[in-house]
Amino acid sequence: MKAEEKAAKQRLSVLEPAKALGNVSGACRQRDMTRTQFYEYKRRFQTHGVEGLKDLPPIHHHNPFTTPQAVVERILAPNHFSIRPGIRYDSGAYQRGGP
Repeated sequence: MKAEEKAAKQRLSVLEPAKALGNVSGACRQRDMTRTQFYEYKRRFQTHGVEGLKDLPPIHHHNPFTTPQAVVERILAPNHFSIRPGIRYDSGAYQRGGP
């Protein structure tokens, strides 16, 4: 039995006693589970069946401050513009006058 199936079976084992007892709090206490978790599993079981009780894949979060890929490519692309040499000053223009 895979880990996903084992987790689904454990979660289902909480839903069944709650229905039999008619007491959600008691069933949750027996399985050391919060009522919030119980109702989440119940909702997933009602909508998706046993497949809904399996572990969900991780959620990949998107960082809104990530630089767009097109901008990154432009920054990393080689610069094909020629670099102009700086202005050349006559070295004599900056010499101090005087004795």
